[in-house]
Amino acid sequence: MKDNPLCRLLLRSMTLAILWAISPFHPVQGQEPLTLRKAIETGLQNNYSILIQQNEAEISKNNNTIGNAGFLPVLDLNGAYNTTISNTHQEQFSGTIKDVTGARNQTFNAGLELNWTIFDGLRMFANKKMLNIMEDLGENGTRIMVEGTVSDIILTYSGIIQLRKMVLVMQDAVDLSLQRKRIAEAKLTFGAGSELMLLQSTVDLNADSTQLITQETSFKNTLVDLNRILATDISKTYLFTDSIQLTDTLLFKTCLANALRQNSMLISARLNQSLLRQEVMVTQSDRYPRIDLTGGYSYSTLNSQTGFLQYNRSYGPNYGITLSYNLFNGFTLNQAVKNAKLSLKSGELETLDAELELSATLRKLFNQYYMNLEIIRMQEINVKVAQENVDVAFEKYKLGSLDDIGLREIQNKLIDAQSQLILSQFEAKKAETEILRLTGALFSSLK
Repeated sequence: MKDNPLCRLLLRSMTLAILWAISPFHPVQGQEPLTLRKAIETGLQNNYSILIQQNEAEISKNNNTIGNAGFLPVLDLNGAYNTTISNTHQEQFSGTIKDVTGARNQTFNAGLELNWTIFDGLRMFANKKMLNIMEDLGENGTRIMVEGTVSDIILTYSGIIQLRKMVLVMQDAVDLSLQRKRIAEAKLTFGAGSELMLLQSTVDLNADSTQLITQETSFKNTLVDLNRILATDISKTYLFTDSIQLTDTLLFKTCLANALRQNSMLISARLNQSLLRQEVMVTQSDRYPRIDLTGGYSYSTLNSQTGFLQYNRSYGPNYGITLSYNLFNGFTLNQAVKNAKLSLKSGELETLDAELELSATLRKLFNQYYMNLEIIRMQEINVKVAQENVDVAFEKYKLGSLDDIGLREIQNKLIDAQSQLILSQFEAKKAETEILRLTGALFSSLK
């Protein structure tokens, strides 16, 4: 082999990269096996966003009481004690003069006060329905968060599986390029090759090694994303035991019917519409009179060293009924009712728009899903054929009947077919997962 400085430089620069790139991509001993189901269970238990939303839902549930709606009376206990010290000079009409120094006057008051609204234009009933709806919104919000988290876990887990496949594809490419380089070195040693052939094989090996490093880095970063979703140690690694499973039994009409009936976002839109309907009733309640029952019990004492009374004590119950009715408020009530009805109309339109948007999104997802299924079927054939072509071409290359450019072109076609197959599998899984999420069938698909 000729002592070419450029050749030596390229070969030395590639030594470390090749050794790192061709290292086997095998799980480390002792790694924890992780199935998709176990990943979902871990995520649902640990994910911080879900825990926060569950707390919000619990708050809505705690607030849903008849007391907050206004059905129950209000009972207050009041008490006061007061002492005054005064110096007085009194001159009476009878001519009597009285001077008192340091006179103490003490008063004590205590009482119970009860106020109970027995009629407020049905506002309390509308308030209770609103509290029921808000509790349902909290529960549905938890469901939305859970579905989103499960979807993220499925897609991230599937992405890791596909990236692992891409790593293996690029490892095969590196292995083939390394064999080419060794053949070029051997031919150059025996005088049957050329430095150009060796340099070209080195460049191709460098390119494949770079792609391998890139894919392995993507794998590691996606693993970090998975640990973030699972709320576990971000440096944790696993032995992934599941593969991507696809189904071609999804039907658009069935999925659309299910989505219009049980889609979580659509349920929220309908609940918000119901909330606006109750707000109209709350506003209209101001058209009616308000009736309150009042009652209580009071106790008071007076101790005085000056004045007309030396001691006084009074106690006993009190009760009554209060009626209030607004006769005119500058037409602001009519304006408020009209605005509430307009908000309700907007809520109805938003719900219809949400249904239309859901239908359109579902249709596009089905188009994407079946397109990728068709691509998968074609690429599976292409990968098989391309692999056979590479095997035949490499044998010809070793015999010298095929040059480097021809072999590289055939190898690239195999890499492209394998990459397209892996990408289409992931895109199909992505569309399938989103279809199941939109139709409310994500959990049932995991059983």
